[in-house]
Amino acid sequence: MNSYSELIDRFERLAKTPIYSMLGIAGERLIYYSSTENILRIWSSELDGSDKRPVSGERVTSLVKPKPEYDFLVYGRDTTKGMELTQLYINSVLGDKEEPAIEMRPTRVIGVAMHEKRIVYTGASEKGVSLYMADIGGKAEELYTKMALMFTSDFNGKYIFGVGQLHGNPRSYEIFRYDVEKGEFTVYTPKEGSMNSAPTVYNGKVLFTSDYEGSNKLYIMDQDELNPKEVEMPSDVEPLDFLGYGWTYDGKMWYTVNTREGYRTFIDGVEIRYERGVVGSVNEYKGEVYVNYTSFTQPNSIYKVVNGEFKPVIESVMDEDLKKMFRKTEHVWIKSVDGLEIPTYIIESDAPKPGPTVIYVHGGPWSHVLDSWSILMGALVIAGYHVVAPNFRGSTGYGSWFMKLDIGDPGGMDMEDVVAATKYAKDIGLADKTAIMGYSYGGFMTFLATVKKPDVWDVGVAGAGIVDWDLTYELSDPIFKSFIDTLFDRNAELRKDRSAIHFVDNLKVPLCIIHPQYDTRTPLKPVLNYVYKLLEKRHPFEMHIIPEMGHTISRIDDIVKIVLPAILFLNEKLKK
Repeated sequence: MNSYSELIDRFERLAKTPIYSMLGIAGERLIYYSSTENILRIWSSELDGSDKRPVSGERVTSLVKPKPEYDFLVYGRDTTKGMELTQLYINSVLGDKEEPAIEMRPTRVIGVAMHEKRIVYTGASEKGVSLYMADIGGKAEELYTKMALMFTSDFNGKYIFGVGQLHGNPRSYEIFRYDVEKGEFTVYTPKEGSMNSAPTVYNGKVLFTSDYEGSNKLYIMDQDELNPKEVEMPSDVEPLDFLGYGWTYDGKMWYTVNTREGYRTFIDGVEIRYERGVVGSVNEYKGEVYVNYTSFTQPNSIYKVVNGEFKPVIESVMDEDLKKMFRKTEHVWIKSVDGLEIPTYIIESDAPKPGPTVIYVHGGPWSHVLDSWSILMGALVIAGYHVVAPNFRGSTGYGSWFMKLDIGDPGGMDMEDVVAATKYAKDIGLADKTAIMGYSYGGFMTFLATVKKPDVWDVGVAGAGIVDWDLTYELSDPIFKSFIDTLFDRNAELRKDRSAIHFVDNLKVPLCIIHPQYDTRTPLKPVLNYVYKLLEKRHPFEMHIIPEMGHTISRIDDIVKIVLPAILFLNEKLKK
């Protein structure tokens, strides 16, 4: 890269590439999430992609699944500049007038659904996590409260369905069913200790995934009888896990399954074929099949499937000059220190080999990297860095057994997986100097890895990370207290060992710290305490506090403020 102006030009072209993520159909219009006009919010268009209109304001936190019979949308927006206190709003599909949908106390909402004009949601309350219900225009009524992670997923008028840690076991998720008429809260699991996913309902049939028979499988059951039966997979499909599943508007079952060879999508038992990337959602309406498709070099776009081919409805295209910088992408399985295979994505840039390489640690930890559009990773590639992104133990997408390996051991063996990926990058001749970089859980991992494994990387970039789990716990609401309890398997003593602030004397490499001002998931205060210790040690670091921003990204400007300082720091430390 010859100059800052060239770097900024590339990054601006990448960041301003719009995305179109399909959410559903309402009032005979496509509903989608888009970054058009550099603001992430809900839009609508005609079914052919014409007459595009913004519907919501910014900072959208949740959305009721759109339905064709409704000419309006209900969604949540953060009204507190990033502190994630949600108010539910209603607007027509044409975006005529946005107004509060119900009278409610702004709170962290973690699941919302609707039937006709009655809304249900789960959110943080004074005593834990509560289930609420309200008619549009009415006041929210608290139906049930429990001090546990609990998420509403669907509502059909008779029952509210969701999942949560309702038996107090951090390694299991149970399904709940709330009978609206009787006021009865029922906890259901096909087997004690099993992991069960968010149920979705159509005509009294409930679809969900579970590991109660060993591996992750898709099941269907009657909403009254709760009698699960396995959904038969095609003979050549061996699921590791399911990225998505549900019902089309025409009542057909669809799912996207992860296999060792990659993602595959089916609707009504028929495969929708694509070479790489992933289909994240499927909708069929009046016989037309619409999908949302993306890859590392294909921004999220909406297509109609016609005779097995993707026909653009609302498509975004990556700049060809930038696309050429993605020299090679592959998915490999790397052996960790204990022999466990770790699925890992490797993106080669136009940098030399061996060359500067970023080990990218995803957030979550219950999330994963897949072959999909990512401005953060894309920015690293176009800036001339190879990227290695391990789906360390604890990642989703590879089976609940793999995900649960992180519970009770955050920053332990998952860190060893990241070390193994770094070693692999050097062994194959890809990397010389390396950086560890991540946001959220990836920021936590960066902080901890640079003090627990101080000789592995040359620099660290920590975004929205955690350095002190005890103080973070004190500052958290009931939802994130429950999250931390789950992650640490309720082992409060372990929290100190996995907090970088207690090992700051071990730090050897320069750090770039990037943190949102109003983050309530990973609060700023503990990070400032860490910075004071760095100042006392006169350790090299730089810090960027993003003003009036919370943990999630809602504007392209937010992405720029996160990524650009990181790349300038990496250029200074790894390329000189």
